Amino acid sequence: MREFTFDVVYETGADPVMDVFIEHPTLVAEALHGDVTEDGFWRVERLTGPPAALDAVERLRLDETVRTASVTEADCSATRVHDVLERSEDERVIYTYLEGVEDGESVQTLAGRYLPRGSLFCTSRRKSRHGWRVFLQSDEKVGLLYDALSANLRQGLTFHMGHLGDAEGWGHDSLGSISLPPDQRRAMRAALDHGYYRTPRAITLDDLAGELDVPRSTLSYRLRRAEERLVTGYLGEPS
Repeated sequence: MREFTFDVVYETGADPVMDVFIEHPTLVAEALHGDVTEDGFWRVERLTGPPAALDAVERLRLDETVRTASVTEADCSATRVHDVLERSEDERVIYTYLEGVEDGESVQTLAGRYLPRGSLFCTSRRKSRHGWRVFLQSDEKVGLLYDALSANLRQGLTFHMGHLGDAEGWGHDSLGSISLPPDQRRAMRAALDHGYYRTPRAITLDDLAGELDVPRSTLSYRLRRAEERLVTGYLGEPS
């Protein structure tokens, strides 16, 4: 199995859904996509973040007048089906199916034109970046997809090449079924962003607590509880 990775970066105002991610830096989405026909594809997207951001994305997804699939200047016309599979204060899981895609081009329809059938798309969204990881059986025509994406993106979108090579494991959303309470998720997100988990650490616990404006003991407790949830969810309960 081969993999092709790239990013599409959005300027503010270029896409209403991505604008929500830009406005809410702690909002994160992981998704799986697959093609059904040459002009149809499905997506299951899991979003975690502030309730206001999740509500905004959900409204946009369910609004039939908002079309965000196309990455070219022409808008996509298609039959759309959206359904919220899971809803909580800090999480949404949204299913999307598009068929009869015409006019504009999405990454999926461009890939369907050039890549082998059965290719699998794993994506992530955060801030202004929409990252793509495509698993495919043959990369014979990847160059055509690269040319189509890099040359035809609409204004406000920028293509950034990642790599092409053998697939290096799955590694996508491996902890996707593990939910954290909002305070623990915010603490862990801040710790990751500020380099608390780097070796050597880029920030102390005291300084990180100052950044979050919470007592050191509170932050320490939240991180420990989050770490316990993640480890237990990944490895299972102690034997």
